[in-house]
Amino acid sequence: MDNSDIQKLVEISRMYHNQGMNQEQIAKVFGISRSAVSMHLAEAKNIGIVQVQIKDPSENNEKLASELAERFRLRKCIVVPSGSHKDDVLLRITTSQAARFASETLFTSHSSVGTAWGSTCREFMRAFPEDTNLCDVNVVPLVGASPLLTQEYQLNESVRMFAEKMRGFPLFIYSPGLVETLEDKRRIMESTFMQSILDRWKNTDYAVLGIGRHRRWEELRGVYQRMGLGAKPEDMRQAHRGSRTMLEEINSYTDLAVGDLCARQFNIHGEFTQSDYNSKLIGIEGDVLKTIKHVMAIAVGSEKVFAIIGALRTNIIHYFITDENTAIQVLDLLNSGALPE
Repeated sequence: MDNSDIQKLVEISRMYHNQGMNQEQIAKVFGISRSAVSMHLAEAKNIGIVQVQIKDPSENNEKLASELAERFRLRKCIVVPSGSHKDDVLLRITTSQAARFASETLFTSHSSVGTAWGSTCREFMRAFPEDTNLCDVNVVPLVGASPLLTQEYQLNESVRMFAEKMRGFPLFIYSPGLVETLEDKRRIMESTFMQSILDRWKNTDYAVLGIGRHRRWEELRGVYQRMGLGAKPEDMRQAHRGSRTMLEEINSYTDLAVGDLCARQFNIHGEFTQSDYNSKLIGIEGDVLKTIKHVMAIAVGSEKVFAIIGALRTNIIHYFITDENTAIQVLDLLNSGALPE
């Protein structure tokens, strides 16, 4: 086989594997039959031009998982292979692994599970299998209704579906997640319908959480506007000022919110921020969240690296599931010494 023959195999392989062309399209380009294209693809694989590498999402990168578990004193960490997947695909793979771990190893019957809004929690509940031996597992929302109308933020319906899978009962919160005044919050929290929720929060066995990313001021302001709320001076610290990087912001403003758990914002030190936003949130308080014996968090993507570090520093999370690329970025940033402790 001369160089021209090898080059032809390379070009056909690139068209098929990299450019997504089918065999019929390639046949037209080269003026050959479809069966000839198939033979060329097989030959390219046989002589090593094309090498197939399969990454099983059920595998765990033990080295990265051990590093994260040791650094943050986690009981269990799962780091799934990233491959070349986009964040939305990685989220489905990662939440599927989390659902498998929870259903086979973590959750027990006759218990209660708390969860929150967001695409991560929704994907986890969607991926959770229906054919487990679990029963009488009640599900409780850990935060009120979101002002966002997309499906992943409609928590009550996800809670109902999740409880049905575990042959348990759902509890619902019929209140907004964010209110206009502290008096509104006091009235809701003291209402009769909230008492069963508050009691359940204090006696929840498990929690499944997503880690919310840092929200730019424009997004946070949008949430306030949808709720009819005015912006408060202390919340201006959430702004991403001009061309300054997130790292520069964090080092300049120690209480800057880098992410959220159950919609409650925290800083890079793992402390829940003292902000107007947090004070008017209808959701489980940080000190109550810390009493839950088994808290699992799931997060993927470069945009969540700072949020993941802050969340793991809260010492609330016992089990963490992510992907290789995100885990590497988290550890690299921690090892760089650029972050405040």
